[in-house]
Amino acid sequence: MSIFIIKYKKSRYVRRRFAVIPWAALLILFSGMAGWGEAGGKGPSLPSFGNGTIQVRLYTDYFCPPCRDTEPSIEPILLDLVKNGTIHLTFVDVPTSQYTALYARHFLFALAERGDIDSVVHARRTLFEAAEKKVVDKNQLANLLAEKKIGLKTVDLAPAFDLWNRLLQEDQVKGTPSCVIIYGEEKKTHVGGLEIIKALEILRDNFGKTPAGDSKEGKAENGKKDQESTSPSLGKKGE
Repeated sequence: MSIFIIKYKKSRYVRRRFAVIPWAALLILFSGMAGWGEAGGKGPSLPSFGNGTIQVRLYTDYFCPPCRDTEPSIEPILLDLVKNGTIHLTFVDVPTSQYTALYARHFLFALAERGDIDSVVHARRTLFEAAEKKVVDKNQLANLLAEKKIGLKTVDLAPAFDLWNRLLQEDQVKGTPSCVIIYGEEKKTHVGGLEIIKALEILRDNFGKTPAGDSKEGKAENGKKDQESTSPSLGKKGE
């Protein structure tokens, strides 16, 4: 394997819509961070939610301005799609900043303390706000989370970092925010807030609204038929 020299610099932006990231270098970073759980920690604590047949992987970084604009704005759609059984959502923290590791660690500890999707979204929103305020001291960050009634529980972080490492290799995202959507054999990558919002709206409109009482399998199948007749199944990248 080639040796990568990782230098943390201010992320470049393309049309101010997303941050370009050196994905290969991130694999090395996550490999080095695996096992960050403190002694006595229990796990695993994985940042995945919902049992839907459609996989949604959201790649963001707390220190990426476009991500700070995008993730809070799509919270209602994500919550709806997770709760109604449409999607299986995975949050992937992408370290475009030297401080992302600190934030990812606190996110996973918050997840271990309260793992329901509403609490997790609240924790992530708070971390985005902290990053905007440039909170980079671990004690200050922990205090800020405590003020927002967000508890922390020490766990082994290796399972989560291993998952992120595998997904980064598999999806090879080139910018944040990015959203990878997989349904059956179809896979689409959407980069930038506008693309992501439109893609999730397509999922909501075509998979999330079905007659009450439909099975999850029937919901997905009916949604697929509707999409085939009315719109692209997962939306066209770049629309």
